[in-house]
Amino acid sequence: MRSGRMRRTRTGSPSRPGRSRRGRGRSTPRRRGRCGGWLASTRGSHRSAGWRCARCAGSRATTRRWGSSSRCLQRHPGGGAETYIDLLEGMEGYSHRQAALSGTRSRLRGIPSVLRRMREVRRLATQADLVHVHGDMAAMLVAPSLRGKPLVITTHGLHRLRRSTHIAGRIVRRRLREAVAASSVTICIARDEREDLASALPASLHDRLVVVPNGVAVAPAADLERRREARESLGLGEAEVVALFVGQLEERKDPLGAIAAVEAARNRGADLILLVAGSGPLEGEVAAQAGPGVRPLGHRDDLDDLFAAADLFLLPSHREGMSFALLEAMAHGLAPVVADGTGNAETVGAAGVVFPAGDLEAMSLRLLDLADDANARERLGAAARERIRDELSLDQFLRGTREQYEAALAGPAPHGA
Repeated sequence: MRSGRMRRTRTGSPSRPGRSRRGRGRSTPRRRGRCGGWLASTRGSHRSAGWRCARCAGSRATTRRWGSSSRCLQRHPGGGAETYIDLLEGMEGYSHRQAALSGTRSRLRGIPSVLRRMREVRRLATQADLVHVHGDMAAMLVAPSLRGKPLVITTHGLHRLRRSTHIAGRIVRRRLREAVAASSVTICIARDEREDLASALPASLHDRLVVVPNGVAVAPAADLERRREARESLGLGEAEVVALFVGQLEERKDPLGAIAAVEAARNRGADLILLVAGSGPLEGEVAAQAGPGVRPLGHRDDLDDLFAAADLFLLPSHREGMSFALLEAMAHGLAPVVADGTGNAETVGAAGVVFPAGDLEAMSLRLLDLADDANARERLGAAARERIRDELSLDQFLRGTREQYEAALAGPAPHGA
């Protein structure tokens, strides 16, 4: 079961493979609940038939395991956490019920939203056999109150911890210690994420931290006809080299840096065009940069077509967990060009080109080199697909997460540090 429509809730957050964009073709009926979330039938499960709300809460998704249930909570809908939860639906033996602590990314509007939903989240958690909380902020808000329940946390980039300094940083570290102490296990999606979290925790909690990388399915290779059609629909010629940026248009993703680097490469003779897919706070500034070499596309639901049209995937973000947009681009065989911000270099390994975050000159030179070298683009794209298949596959992701669910359900309730 899942919350909301089966679609890419934000550009760069792909829906589950094999699902229609708006959820048509489901095997289970749906209707709206009083909360506005979708209700999905549990008929056919080992538990009694009925309707269960599929919403999200700072943690998202309830999971049923052969008569057991688990709930997933996250702070707000959208982003990589929502994609992550969507993919968990492929885990056999579990069904998921989702709840969101807040319906907005806005801090001011989010506070009253969280306060209204906390009591309901706690009530729903009592009905689940396991609760899975998504994001460090959601974990800080709800995990301590769920102590004694099999509880899994996934940190999803540690964005609150990594951007908090001084007094705020001390408060965040204290609250994270309380959250991890309440968990049965805390999943970090990259090694550098585990290292950063461990540095904020006492050694007595380090054994709660495990690394389970994100994973996606390898996409079918795009044939030449689909590539031609995708390019024609975007007004692109066959000879042009196309770089693709997908993500929230916000400062940490650095879309304006991507635009500046592409323009610099064009000024040096590169026949390079940048497609920018996404929405967010910087959308107006990105739109103002539109021109022959920059095509702002806004929010897009047709990412598979964009992947088919592109040659490179550009991710200049200063901070990530493990970007699903990057993983999907690699699965489609695009050559990755990424900043060395947290999560990015670990994701691409030897299958990508890495430059120092914020270094526009270095980014521009890497793009110029690849724009002039079709063989290098092809080699990197093939290596990226192989890396997804061998090390960052959907099967490995689901298997690793299942192991942590089973450990949480089998182990004693956590008692703290």
